[in-house]
Amino acid sequence: MIDVSYRNINSGLVKLICEELKTLLDKLPREEQEESSAIQVAFVTYDKVLHFFNVQSNLAQPQMMVVSDVGVFVPLLDGFLVNSQESRSVVNNLLDQIPEMFADTNESETIFAPVIQVGMEALKAAECAGKLFIFHSSLPTTLFQPQVNYYEILARDCVYVDIPSLGLVTMYTGGTLYNNFQLNSDSPQFLTYLRKDIEKKTGFDAIMRVRTSTGFRATDFFGAIYMNNTTGVEMAAVDCDKAVMVEFKDDDKLNEDSGALIQCAVLYTPISGQRRLCIHDIGLNCKTDALINFFAKSDKVITDCQHLKTVREILVDQTAHMLACYRKNCASPPAVSQKYSVANNIGAGEDLS
Repeated sequence: MIDVSYRNINSGLVKLICEELKTLLDKLPREEQEESSAIQVAFVTYDKVLHFFNVQSNLAQPQMMVVSDVGVFVPLLDGFLVNSQESRSVVNNLLDQIPEMFADTNESETIFAPVIQVGMEALKAAECAGKLFIFHSSLPTTLFQPQVNYYEILARDCVYVDIPSLGLVTMYTGGTLYNNFQLNSDSPQFLTYLRKDIEKKTGFDAIMRVRTSTGFRATDFFGAIYMNNTTGVEMAAVDCDKAVMVEFKDDDKLNEDSGALIQCAVLYTPISGQRRLCIHDIGLNCKTDALINFFAKSDKVITDCQHLKTVREILVDQTAHMLACYRKNCASPPAVSQKYSVANNIGAGEDLS
C-alpha cells in the first residue's frame, strides 16, 4: 500500500520503495522443504482515492482500477493477489511505472483507514492471512476527524484478520511507525527494517494460552496483542522479533524443588496455510533481571518518564519497596549475634553505606 501523494513523490520515497520491492520479491520466506515461496502479493497506490492493479501473469501491462468511494470494496480478485514469481515481469513493470505514473501529481490530500480496510477485505476474500505494508507519510486529511476509537477498533479487526491515533494500529498489530521520517537520514534504517520484515518467517492469526503449576497464575499480559477475554492472547502475527511479557501472581507457597512450572501454547498459521500448534514447557526460579525488565517495561515507566534519572529513581523505589515487603513478611528476624556484629562495625567507624 503506497501513498503516492505529492509529499511522497516529491521526496523520492515512492521511487526508493518501488526499487527496493523489486529486489525483495526474490527474498520472500518459504517453507524449508519448498523451492519457492507460496506467498502472494498485491499492490495498491492511493492519495484521496485508491488505485488497484491487476498484475495477472498473462498480461503484457498492469491494469489500473480507481475506486473513489471510500466506503471500501475490492474491485477485482483475479489478478490482484498473485504469485510473485509467476507474475514477476508484470509486477516489475508496475513498480517501474508507479513513480512515473504519479510524477506530476499535485494531490496533497490522503486517506488512511480505507487503505487498511481494503487490505483486510482482500485477505478475507482470498481466505488467507497476511501482512499489510503501508508506506504512508502524513496524517490523513480526507474525511479527517478525531478517530482514536475508530483506529483502535480497526487495529483490533486487524488482529482477527493524528500520530497517536495512527500509532494504535501498529501498537496492536506489532508493526513499526516512523515519526518525522527524513529520506536522506532515515532511509538506511528504514530499508534494513523493511528487508528483515519481508524476509523473516511469520506465523499469522496467533492465539496464545499460558498455563501454570499450582501456587501462582498469569494475571496480566503486555505486548503487541489484543485480549478478548482474560486468558486468550491474540496476535496478528508472531515472529522472531515479537515478545509478550506476562505478569504472574503467587496465590500460595511455591514448590522450592520444582520451582514455577509454565506452559505456553501458541496456535498459529505459517506461510504454508496449515494450522499448527507450538508448545513450550519450562521450570523457572524468579530472577532479579526478570523483575527489573518487567518494571522497566511497565506502563508507568513508559508513560510517565521522560528522563533516565526519573526511570532510575522509579526502579530503585520499586526494588526497595519489594525488599522491604520481603523483610517484613517473609524473612526471619536476624540472630542476636548478627545484631551485635553490626553494632560493633558501626562503632568502629565502618562505612556501610
